[in-house]
Amino acid sequence: MAGLAPEYVDVPVAVEPARGWILTRDGGAVLWTALANLRCVEIDSLAPLVADYARLQRRTVGRRGMLASAGVREASALVPDAAALEQASHLVSLPEDDPRRITEEQYGRVLSALPALRQVGKILAAGPVPSALDQGDLWPGNIFCPIGTCGYRFFDFADAVWGHPFASLVMLAVECVFRWEVPQPEDAVDLRDDRIREVFDSYLRQWTDLAPIEELRELAGYALRTASLNRAAAWLRNLEDATADDLARYGRMPWAWLEDVTKPVLI
Repeated sequence: MAGLAPEYVDVPVAVEPARGWILTRDGGAVLWTALANLRCVEIDSLAPLVADYARLQRRTVGRRGMLASAGVREASALVPDAAALEQASHLVSLPEDDPRRITEEQYGRVLSALPALRQVGKILAAGPVPSALDQGDLWPGNIFCPIGTCGYRFFDFADAVWGHPFASLVMLAVECVFRWEVPQPEDAVDLRDDRIREVFDSYLRQWTDLAPIEELRELAGYALRTASLNRAAAWLRNLEDATADDLARYGRMPWAWLEDVTKPVLI
């Protein structure tokens, strides 16, 4: 990533593949700690941030082979109905005392959503926006603040996947809904708040050479619905060798994300 976009990703000083270690220079403050009110969400910070991130993603278009050789996985959301069925079938088959296990009712909700997910997958695959890198955990704790003439710089690509680029916005969507206390219905994810629209449009404007922004907003809604599958997959991997204490603490996370594929995303 540093080779593709050195102004957005700091070049490593050294790497130790055997241990999975990476050494970079001091990147300065991350966005959360730099804001006057710790963990607040500000449009003035998020709008330029997502614009920089979109420019970073555009550098990765057409570089699937290069990223695959570095270990970047295919996104679970590329075939959303198959991924949802696989994840739900795994979770419902776990022992009853496993905190990751879902109920038959929850499993049934995923099954009911499969036709819609199948259609969403077809729309995204046929759409004008090409696949690109999804950093996988795009929130202001993984972003260095601008220094001098440098823009925002991104790190922590451990959960990165190759898929629809708009799925990257899911973590920021969650943060905005939570921090701005945007009311949510039971049967949908509602991102039609004006503040969220302003942030998302800053991102989508970096793609308007491919389609009008109205079409891009619609595609973003579809991509965000499937993005939950990538997050659920990351949690399933992270919990494979978890201790009992870790399972007790984090065992509900796969379902917390998978549940969202049963709801349309409104933008």
